[in-house]
Amino acid sequence: MQNTIASDHPLTPEEQALLRTLAGLIVPASEEFDVPGADDPTIFADILQSAVAQQAEVKAALEYAAGLDGHPAAHVETLQMSEVVAPVVALVMQCYYRADAVLVSLGMEPRPPYPEGYEVEQGDWSMLEAVQQRGKIWRDV
Repeated sequence: MQNTIASDHPLTPEEQALLRTLAGLIVPASEEFDVPGADDPTIFADILQSAVAQQAEVKAALEYAAGLDGHPAAHVETLQMSEVVAPVVALVMQCYYRADAVLVSLGMEPRPPYPEGYEVEQGDWSMLEAVQQRGKIWRDV
């Protein structure tokens, strides 16, 4: 695994290492499906770059994870239940599902969605009947 620690990043090297560990716990590599984990150097570089815009939330999650005794892997259930870690989970998933290797594994062409778009298969609209029959659940302004 190549080193993706950025020296000019707002996160310290220790925070970057912890974020990489969390990313690998959130989306581990799968040999069965031949996809990398979120701690893959290319995917993690995107996570690091994207984390700058959410620096406060990411730092709060890392502080929470660092406060757990031992290695974060020993506290996966606690991390999953934490609202503080939710922004990191969203960040990791966003970056993971725009990686070329992941898109290819899903049978999608690795390209931007615009301007060509993607064909979305129509689902079963009858599944929404219960919601439609529920009636109005909001109040008027």
